[in-house]
Amino acid sequence: MDCANAIDVADVIISDVLFGRLDLSELGFTRSQISEEMPLFAAEGLGLDSVEALEIAVAVQQIFGFRIENLDRTFFEQHCATVGTLSDYVCGRMSQP
Repeated sequence: MDCANAIDVADVIISDVLFGRLDLSELGFTRSQISEEMPLFAAEGLGLDSVEALEIAVAVQQIFGFRIENLDRTFFEQHCATVGTLSDYVCGRMSQP
């Protein structure tokens, strides 16, 4: 998958990562409730925890085929605040040679 369309990446993150790997449907969410702007970890969004944060990072690496070197607090705050920030990060990584 190339990153010509960030919306496609966001769709993969929502479908394959959030619903495929984390199974947000078990938490009572539907696909139509999730937007690119929804916070992943804040209580006013999905309210995911640190274990789920690591599951997201592992899934992104497996699905998109790159390694995230520093899985620290800064990474999650800067690149995983919302589906949109995560898809922007993935697009940036995929555009690197």
